[in-house]
Amino acid sequence: MSARSETYCLTELHGPEWVEQLAPGRVALLSQDTKVVRYFDTFDWRLYRKGLALVQAENEVQLLRASDGEIRAQTAISPEGRFWWMFPKGALRDILRDALSVRALLLRAKVRQEVCAFQVLNADEKTVVRLFLTHSASDGVAENARAFFTLREVRGYEREFEALRRSVAKLDVARLSEGVFERVAGCAPGDYSSKLDLDLNPKGTGREAICDILKCLRETTRQNEAGIRADWDTEFLHDFRVAIRRTRSALSQIKGVLPNDAVDHFKAEFRQLGRSTNRLRDLDVYLLKEETYRAMLPPVLQPGLDAVFARLKREREHALQDMVQVLDSPEYRGLMASWTTFLQGGQEGVAPAGDTPVVALARGVVWKHFRRVLKRGNAIESHTPDEALHDLRIDCKKLRYLLEFFASFFPKDKMDELIGHLKKLQDNLGEFNDLSVQQADLMAALNGALPRGEGRMLCAAAIGGLVAQLHAQQRVVRRAFASAFAAFAKKKNVRLYRALFGK
Repeated sequence: MSARSETYCLTELHGPEWVEQLAPGRVALLSQDTKVVRYFDTFDWRLYRKGLALVQAENEVQLLRASDGEIRAQTAISPEGRFWWMFPKGALRDILRDALSVRALLLRAKVRQEVCAFQVLNADEKTVVRLFLTHSASDGVAENARAFFTLREVRGYEREFEALRRSVAKLDVARLSEGVFERVAGCAPGDYSSKLDLDLNPKGTGREAICDILKCLRETTRQNEAGIRADWDTEFLHDFRVAIRRTRSALSQIKGVLPNDAVDHFKAEFRQLGRSTNRLRDLDVYLLKEETYRAMLPPVLQPGLDAVFARLKREREHALQDMVQVLDSPEYRGLMASWTTFLQGGQEGVAPAGDTPVVALARGVVWKHFRRVLKRGNAIESHTPDEALHDLRIDCKKLRYLLEFFASFFPKDKMDELIGHLKKLQDNLGEFNDLSVQQADLMAALNGALPRGEGRMLCAAAIGGLVAQLHAQQRVVRRAFASAFAAFAKKKNVRLYRALFGK
């Protein structure tokens, strides 16, 4: 069992003499130190959401438990701008791998800390409790300084720690800190998530609800622009694309609540914007799968992919430049400005279902799309063309978005159950589609410009071998569709949809 530790926020910037008064004659100052501490996390706060904090002080990096600051792992390499695979092998890297996936660590806050360390001695001059007084200022600005006081237990002297803890807890100048991030002035952990977490008004109208949904998606779109421009990691573009798809889906599926001419205009605008992201995202996916692709081939063929991935990396540089130009273009700025004006109250025009109670509207549209998914899925057999699975994948995506839009109106456990079943079917359909797209692109590469000289045949053999492997995988996924859809369409799931959304 680890030694206990508690940190308190102080209402004033008390000095060392305040600490010495807590146990007169028994507190000894050990050291005074000033350091700059940097806090790192992903843009969507993946470490924070797992109760962790990654901090760097000088040349040491520590992964802390956010609730009490206990060290989970540490290393001596700087994490700034880095991915988990850039850390040395060990416990820290393993934890980061599981938590971060493909997201990059970003500098979320920088704090200048002045730390005074004390020890509390007993009659035998033994250390029974360790104390730390910290003055912390965000970015070194004195006006932002705050004070924190930490008690740390010494093994074998639990009673002494408990007695001092009770004394400090009674003081009106201190309150228990909520965790590591509270000690970072100006830091707001959890201020971004790609997941929809809407709390719509159940007594509102359809127009009010869709505007709230679209405003949330607009904010997500804008929040990811900087990360795309700076190319911090590939998930910025992914989240940007998902927000656009959800926007188009809301405009297309929730009919009659907004003026038709405006809906048609913005659907066309966002369709074009979505298309402008396609090539960069495809290239990101291929490059993220580089090691997976290589592992699918025998060692003798793996070098044949060198030229392929070198070309993809060069193409990605150009695709990223094109995407940045889109974001910086007058057309994009104009679209977002007119979209903002529209959502803030510019929905003039006739909308027959605009004043429909939103819960009734939600039930109707979800039930309609669920029945469409059932009908299309039940029609797919072993001989059905692959295009039918692609169409079903799109329908499932639309149904998923609707469930997420209106989740706050219905019991969370039941909505989680429905989305969980749908996600499993989507995983099957998504993998099938990805494998199809990857084969088509590789065949295009095979029929296109291959390297000259001795590497030409090796490259062609590697691409051919990879296409064969992907095709075999796709056949396995196709055969698994029947059981995936059967699990989604089981009677219990249908009854739950009917109970929540049926008429």
